[in-house]
Amino acid sequence: MRKRDRGMRGRRVTLLSLLACLLMVGCRIRSTGPHWTETHGRGELIRIAGGSVGLLAIGSNGLVYNYPETGGTWHEWNGQLHPRAIGGSRDGLLYSGQDAGRVGFGRRGRVDAPAWTLSADATDLAGDSSGKLSYAIANGRVSRLLESGQVADVCPEVHAVGIAIAQDKLWVSDAQRLYVATESGCTGAAAAPEHVIRLSGLGDRLFVVDAQGDVFRRVKTGSWQKLPRPKKFRADRMPQDRSVTDVAVTSTAAWVLDDERTVFLLSESE
Repeated sequence: MRKRDRGMRGRRVTLLSLLACLLMVGCRIRSTGPHWTETHGRGELIRIAGGSVGLLAIGSNGLVYNYPETGGTWHEWNGQLHPRAIGGSRDGLLYSGQDAGRVGFGRRGRVDAPAWTLSADATDLAGDSSGKLSYAIANGRVSRLLESGQVADVCPEVHAVGIAIAQDKLWVSDAQRLYVATESGCTGAAAAPEHVIRLSGLGDRLFVVDAQGDVFRRVKTGSWQKLPRPKKFRADRMPQDRSVTDVAVTSTAAWVLDDERTVFLLSESE
């Protein structure tokens, strides 16, 4: 009888210790499979974008920042540019400037003069890793940004909210369905998540965020994998799953922005 009592007391002590760890110090329990790891160098960010040069972001103060390496800190990319939208490019970024409808490139912290003029302010931008393809959304219309400075309509039948280039395709979302652009227009992407509001891609990787704040990635077989939400640990509260508001893909990693403006890095573990 005494042995059973001692065993029950031991289990209670273990449970109480675990609860105290969770409540007082935000104790982390090792995750298995894909999971999101909170980055260092916290910033108040409202938008993120990925590309070959790394992770880029628009801060709550309107300036552009970059996060060059995991475990580092955010650096101010340019102290003068206040873009309305950004997108990654081969050697820098695409930006939508303060002048109505103007879009240009930025490289190594320097901003080129706007190269394109759209019908309205660009709300999303995307470039491929080769630097040959660039696209923008303005007033819900997708345009390809041509080297000549002209623009060409893409999928005019779709009122778009997000675009990404991945797997040698342009992906377009109208917040209801996800589409793949073709020469004749847009075709629905088979078995894709619905209500996609943000998307990002690079090379053969494509990630999307739906209106509920969940993240999905397209795997090589053509199917979609739903990823867990980022879990935030704080000393004064239980661990919480956070909704995602944005996603970005760089040459080395995938990243998300949660609803508290914190960035997380995708980690893979067995």
